[in-house]
Amino acid sequence: MHPYAAYFERYGEHGSIFLAGIPCVYHCHHFNLFHDQTIDDILGESAGFELRMKVARNHFRELFARLARRTGKELPNEIVALAQALLASLGHGRLICEGTGLALRAEGEYLHYGFAWKEKYGSRVRRLDPADAVAAGAVAAIAELTGQKDQRLIGRELQCVAMRAPRCVFAVDRDLSRDASRPISLEELRKHIPGGVERGLYEEEIHEITTKLIEFLRSVSGDERGLIEGFNVFVTLHLASYYNDTAFEAIRHIEAVSPGAVSSAESLLREAGHVCVFNTFGNIILSPEWEALVGPLTGDPRDVVRDCTAIARGLGFGHWAIAEHIPGKRIVLRTTANYEAAHWLCRSGPCSKSRSYFMQGAGVALLVLSTRVRWKERPQLTQAFYDGLFHGGDLGVRLEVPRCLTMGHEVTEVVVEAK
Repeated sequence: MHPYAAYFERYGEHGSIFLAGIPCVYHCHHFNLFHDQTIDDILGESAGFELRMKVARNHFRELFARLARRTGKELPNEIVALAQALLASLGHGRLICEGTGLALRAEGEYLHYGFAWKEKYGSRVRRLDPADAVAAGAVAAIAELTGQKDQRLIGRELQCVAMRAPRCVFAVDRDLSRDASRPISLEELRKHIPGGVERGLYEEEIHEITTKLIEFLRSVSGDERGLIEGFNVFVTLHLASYYNDTAFEAIRHIEAVSPGAVSSAESLLREAGHVCVFNTFGNIILSPEWEALVGPLTGDPRDVVRDCTAIARGLGFGHWAIAEHIPGKRIVLRTTANYEAAHWLCRSGPCSKSRSYFMQGAGVALLVLSTRVRWKERPQLTQAFYDGLFHGGDLGVRLEVPRCLTMGHEVTEVVVEAK
């Protein structure tokens, strides 16, 4: 059982995950690294790191404060201990903090972003900028909660293993710039999460598999390194608002300063869905743990789409439903709530176009992976394999989003067809 299991909540049939009232979602290191790189590509490395650090700081500060109140651990040393233990249990690695407030210093061991970047790219690429904006934000949040009331601080990563340093080292400083977006309350989010859910094809099977996956995840927690390693990936239970606010701010920035580049930025946010489905969903389907939950791998496109939909629900992406499925030709996904839409609506209200970027990309990847991967041969899901599927020219797929929650509709509908 997860050490903080008593503070988790699944919101109705939608499957949204809340920890002490803070929205969370499971994602693997491939998605996390790609998402962060996308934000940096849009804003530049320095501005991207600052935004990601501040968003992580604001939401971790709220999470740490809520858990401290609920557990009765509100002394500075208790808050430090709680934050360190929580981060490790969620798969973010281990922080070792000394001091409080502005005097706080920290070192990191096996931090999710720096460690995973080194594992994935370190032998081929020399990184010039630190990778652990999320950990830097967590350090700043701890410092704020243990220092002077209402003093805003920023976290700086002075050394990073992704840059071939022996360890990650952090310090804090005063924040003299404009604050990033404030956290959104559970009450605000629930205004945009309706009571009912969509029903679709293979519903009974998907519900049964989702139930088993949720039960399995109850016992998932960080190991002695503070990492969650499973399904051939490193997993985090992360702040949903981290992904949403960084994407929201980046898109708003590019819309204001360079409208001609918006479509390219949105394409990258959609591709994050390809990356997740290929790496996270794919490795789950190929794992012995999944075979124990679901049964032998068949490779049938129907079963692949069914299993991926169950995985999406289990990981907290929302209650996705398969409205239509013609193997190799057409997939229609629908949902009345996903972890993107409610957040965008709280930030800006209804938009003129769909902002459910992750779900769009995931829908495309479902059609590609269900028909172009020989699952029964148990392929290695390498970067070269991914590039061959998604970067080898025209995907031969048409994507449409005729309805979306972020456009004021009652449902998000993602239609993917083979050309």
